[in-house]
Amino acid sequence: MKNTLLATVAVLCGTALAPTAAQAAEPSVLGIPCTTAADGVRTCVGDTSTLVRSFDGAPIDVNVVLPPAPASGPDGGYPMLGVYHGWGGSKASPSGSAAGRKITDWAKAGVAVFSMSDRGWGDSCGQTSQTRVNPATAQDCLLVGYNHLLDTRYEVRDAQTIIGRIADVELTPGTPLIDPRRVGATGGSYGGGMSMALAALKDRIMLPNGGYEQWVSPAGKPLSIAAAAPEIPWTDLAYSLVPTGRTLDYANGPSYGDRVGVMKATFVTGLFATGILGSQY
Repeated sequence: MKNTLLATVAVLCGTALAPTAAQAAEPSVLGIPCTTAADGVRTCVGDTSTLVRSFDGAPIDVNVVLPPAPASGPDGGYPMLGVYHGWGGSKASPSGSAAGRKITDWAKAGVAVFSMSDRGWGDSCGQTSQTRVNPATAQDCLLVGYNHLLDTRYEVRDAQTIIGRIADVELTPGTPLIDPRRVGATGGSYGGGMSMALAALKDRIMLPNGGYEQWVSPAGKPLSIAAAAPEIPWTDLAYSLVPTGRTLDYANGPSYGDRVGVMKATFVTGLFATGILGSQY
């Protein structure tokens, strides 16, 4: 799996070397202020005052980590890697943990990194978040901010919506912050499912009615997933928890038929309990 992740980063980066840091005013991304570390990596850590609204108004908590500013020339054109959390988790932070160190390493290598708390988790209307009682967000958390079990029409589209908005950011006028055709995805378990869904959609979004449209930024830039490295994911969540023996992940439109299947009771009970404690159903 480590080799797969390295291959993903290689696809995104090409042969570009990490730029060197330069003295410049601290940027902000999507209204999230950034700070520069001693190694030049710029971290833009969101909180409940900088939530990003998704396509339907759901408030989403976002982090963005940028490579060091270039010593000269435009600041932008970076490949972007989305890092998605597992069930029971929240957005990846660029500090402390092994995942945080990986994020910093990717940024040093010239990759912009994006992470978010999925809808219904963390400060994206999660069970213990102040967003559920804050007057500015409580109504939207109640109406749309609940957990949709990583529905392609909602949580997956949240990621696509935010990446699209990042694609329209310009720190240097005339130079987009990221390359919209070099976007990658990775994550484990729930985040692996997100990565798998983004890879399958590639350059499309799924609408609430189940239809598809081209994935574009608000300014009309076409976007596409260039590489993905899902870790311990699923291709069909319902089948993974209640297998019936009827569906095939390599067949187009397989039928579930009338078999109920055999529930993996320990998994389902454990996952449900974790969600009760940390998510909003």
